Amino acid sequence: MDQFTSPQIGLALRRLRKKHNLTQKDLANGICSQAEISKIESGTHSPTVDLLFALSRRLQVPITVFLDHTEQQNSIKLIDESLVSKFRNQEFSSIYQETKFILLSRSKGVELESTLLYKYYFYLCAYRLNKIDYRTCIVELQQLSEKYSTIHYSPNMLIRIKSAIANLYSENKIYQHSIKVYEEILQLNFDSDELLINKIRISYNFSKILLDFKRPEQALKLINDAIDQSLNFKDMSLLGQLFSQKGACLEQLNYDSQEISDIYEKAYFLFDLLRMDEYKKIIETVKKNYINK
Repeated sequence: MDQFTSPQIGLALRRLRKKHNLTQKDLANGICSQAEISKIESGTHSPTVDLLFALSRRLQVPITVFLDHTEQQNSIKLIDESLVSKFRNQEFSSIYQETKFILLSRSKGVELESTLLYKYYFYLCAYRLNKIDYRTCIVELQQLSEKYSTIHYSPNMLIRIKSAIANLYSENKIYQHSIKVYEEILQLNFDSDELLINKIRISYNFSKILLDFKRPEQALKLINDAIDQSLNFKDMSLLGQLFSQKGACLEQLNYDSQEISDIYEKAYFLFDLLRMDEYKKIIETVKKNYINK
């Protein structure tokens, strides 16, 4: 029987076993011997395809979690960086044509992880170009999230897809659905620094929806948590926006004007420090009563 020889398998198996609070004996029960699990985890034994599949079923993860796809992941990262740059520049037509061509050229069957990434951008751009409505886009994104949950497990992409769905609901003023999706996102496992930093951005976006829906107490709690996380990570990329959003929360909650002013002054200082002139102008014009400029 074919065997997997990647040195990453043992490390992945041990991490997942501990995550599920299983002993080696628990994991091996009915599948193989405890000694075999020990050898796989130590890297002295390579599991067969059938054994790895059985272990993945018990641990409730796709078998691909155990495989070392460094080269493939680097390729996917480069694709993503290229497409996200175009997306931020609103080159929706270019992305739509590029992804459509690639998706049409690929054979049907088991979908590669790169195929799912192309689909993610394809549906978002199709919506931006009014080729599909937001409901269709959401349905397609939900199907993608299911595949990222099973076939190609990726917490980062799951968060991105669900965030896109929440934003689509919000843009179309379906606020209750948007709030529900954001609440689902925050229940996900943010078990790495990269994901925790993403959580800060998600909290910021979610708080804006909550303010629109007149739920300032919940929005303020999210913002305060996000500010604490930003300071802990020494990540200033969103700190100015977070303080500005906190000011908006305090306004809705009718806090003392001096306290609100202090918060907007902090936001303005951060925008000035980071040379975020567009945000500075917003504070200067929209919140001019709260700052000494």
